[in-house]
Amino acid sequence: MTRIKEVKPLKLMFTIIDRGKGKKLLSYYKSQNINYTILCFGKGTASSDILDYLGLNESEKDVFISAVYADDVPKIFAQLKEKMEFHKAGNGIAFTISLDSIGGMSSFRALTGWEEEI
Repeated sequence: MTRIKEVKPLKLMFTIIDRGKGKKLLSYYKSQNINYTILCFGKGTASSDILDYLGLNESEKDVFISAVYADDVPKIFAQLKEKMEFHKAGNGIAFTISLDSIGGMSSFRALTGWEEEI
């Protein structure tokens, strides 16, 4: 009889940093086995008041979209504060949204890098 393992909930994590700092962030994500990451190039159009409020000074950004396990988010955010100094204004923003529905096991495996048989 095959034993089915528990599939842990996922979140979609967005990380926004100044253009050019993405290599360091991607290296950290790889070290944490964050397997599915998309890099987009962002160019802001927000007013300077909004940018100042968010602590953003450059309008060109690296935007990372990653699938992460929900229970890993606090650890990841703590490491972003420590390694990338996200607690200092202008160094980056990270947030998550729930990923409540995934279309099948093959999609789940692609997002998580899960290679084991279920």
